[in-house]
Amino acid sequence: MSKARTPMEQRLRRIGVWGLVLMIAGLSLAWYLHFKGRERGVYALSREQVSVPAQGRVRLMALPKIQGLPIWSTDTSVNRIACNRQYKQASQGWLIKQWKNQDSLCNDKDPKPDQACPGASSERSTRTARYCQWQNEQRVLLSMDAGKMANHGCNPNAKGNVGGFVSYLAWEPKILPDFFKKRERYMVRNMEEIFVRFRFRNIKVEDAFECDPSQVDKGAVHTRGIVHSYATATFSEIDPRTQRGSGRTIFYQILNYDARPKVQEHILQGRHVYLTCSYKNNKHNTMIYRDTVFEFGQPIAYPPRKGGGEWVDYEFNLLAGMKRGIRECYGDIDPGNFKFTGFHIGTEIKNGAYHEFMIEKPEIEIIYNRDPG
Repeated sequence: MSKARTPMEQRLRRIGVWGLVLMIAGLSLAWYLHFKGRERGVYALSREQVSVPAQGRVRLMALPKIQGLPIWSTDTSVNRIACNRQYKQASQGWLIKQWKNQDSLCNDKDPKPDQACPGASSERSTRTARYCQWQNEQRVLLSMDAGKMANHGCNPNAKGNVGGFVSYLAWEPKILPDFFKKRERYMVRNMEEIFVRFRFRNIKVEDAFECDPSQVDKGAVHTRGIVHSYATATFSEIDPRTQRGSGRTIFYQILNYDARPKVQEHILQGRHVYLTCSYKNNKHNTMIYRDTVFEFGQPIAYPPRKGGGEWVDYEFNLLAGMKRGIRECYGDIDPGNFKFTGFHIGTEIKNGAYHEFMIEKPEIEIIYNRDPG
């Protein structure tokens, strides 16, 4: 015969039961809120779920196995190759971007692999940045050090040029011969979906530096080091009446790492981290819409200090999220009038921060709903 529970035991048992009920209810609510209002196909859509239409075709742009890549200008207002131009033709549009880098990779007068990149086929490094490439592995290492910039990188926007110091592996179709001659190949109206795939390894993050509040950019929210990495697809609207650019541009970003607590909170809640519909970029109107890898059912690429540092495999579908952003910002306009103008993976840092990472086997797959010519 079981022993009767004391009043205290009964009370503890009731508390335990109610605690379990509340925990289950909380998890259920979080799950509901996470998926509430989401459109089918925006998140975790795999390649196997998308069939090629009968009149369609597929185009695959993978990082080629070449010795090195062209390197872009540090000036965000000058869209051109600054060095390593000998690789332009074979690069198939892939290159390295280093916006605002105050000691350009092109300043390396002895560009050859050293101890920091054993076995690399190509290397360039300066006080502030490094780029290494292993051609057979289709692998690139990039690093950027804001602490070596002027004023410890605390005011990267001093000249009115918005954004931090960036280091990207990018696909820039503007350098391809067909970008202007075969426009329909890049128009969203001819695309069923765009998939991007790559492996990412977060090697080192340092963001403990604190800027003097009097030294940061006017209106800056943060004074501590900032490191965030993401994949970005860019789209520009073409006016169907004039066949010229309307000036409206979209940056659709998928964040795969950010150490800021508020951003981590948003990631765990399944919320998009950042949205602005009228970001002023020179004279143009830019939309920035930033989702997170969590929203695609994929993990954050944590650095070693957070128990990470291993390779993470990513695959994202881009068009559904991009179209959702257009509706939220601009309402009922035709996404088909936008042109796919590029893609990049990498980091943006400021306020004395440092970031080092690797990217391997990146590729872009466009599935067309018709033959674009």
